[in-house]
Amino acid sequence: MKNFGSLVIGIILFFGAFCLLWWNEGNSAKKINIANYTNKNAIEVNSNNIQRDNDNKLIATNGSAQTSSTLSDEFVNSPNTLVLERTVKMYQWIEDSEDGKTVYKKEWSDIEQNSDDFEDKSHRNPKFTIVSKEYAASNATLGQYNLSEKQIGLITPQKEFSNLTEKTGYKIIDNQYYKGNNFENPEIGDVLISYNYAPSDSAVSIIGEQKSDNTIVSMIHKKLGAIYIQYDGKMTKDEMLEKYRNDNKILTMFLRFLGWFLMFIGLKLFFEPLMSILNFIPILGKLADTATTFIFALITFILSLFTISIAWFAYRPLLSLSLIAIGTLTAFFVKKKLNQ
Repeated sequence: MKNFGSLVIGIILFFGAFCLLWWNEGNSAKKINIANYTNKNAIEVNSNNIQRDNDNKLIATNGSAQTSSTLSDEFVNSPNTLVLERTVKMYQWIEDSEDGKTVYKKEWSDIEQNSDDFEDKSHRNPKFTIVSKEYAASNATLGQYNLSEKQIGLITPQKEFSNLTEKTGYKIIDNQYYKGNNFENPEIGDVLISYNYAPSDSAVSIIGEQKSDNTIVSMIHKKLGAIYIQYDGKMTKDEMLEKYRNDNKILTMFLRFLGWFLMFIGLKLFFEPLMSILNFIPILGKLADTATTFIFALITFILSLFTISIAWFAYRPLLSLSLIAIGTLTAFFVKKKLNQ
């Protein structure tokens, strides 16, 4: 049954990797086209001086987001705040694997570790009674523009909230609420609550469509879809687009690696039933595992290159042909070496 499960998971990962690689290249190409279109068409404007001639046009602007909103929960009260982020951590049992063995560690984590799923049921974690949460002001302005709650929520709360007041059942330690007996020697179930916030006057930069009601929204392009870019800090159009392109490159490369890795793991899991049979012969098993790992890595690398090249063909024909050539030469080289 275990071998059958490995085979099924292997098939899912292997073919799922093709889908991920295909989607990633299409998404990357789309973002490149959005950056090129924006660079050519977006108009840089002053957020403190709205020009009606720019209504329904793509604009790039920056400024200081202002609000008079007070954000609060049962612990803190933060006036003139754009975003308030509460992070809750609990000291918990963490199930992990080391050298093929299941081990248990005690750690602070803001992710609830469900001990019901643990292999060893003697390690129990309590449930979170209070959870991490983010609050955003309902209204704010960027110069003369009005910001929506969604736009406000995109602002990163980078400042640590330190104006904590005493609360029953909690101690204040290092600008955090601590619930437990000994912070230096915590026990399972102890809780830490900390806050970060984005105050009024935080700098924001936006690229989007200017509307007649003094808002900035996503521009809907027939081919490119929604065009909207927002970053923390005051940036020019060129600076925003440079960051947008760099972020796209980083994400694209990461997903390419992830797609190849999933394909590789999928292929290994698919052949795991066969490998388990060979492992009955120790020397043969080790040699087969080393050889197949190398071969599977090469096969999935070649398949990944071909998938990427085909996905890019409609967007970047020259790059696609280059990738196909690299994949073909790699396959030829491997075949030649194997035949020697």
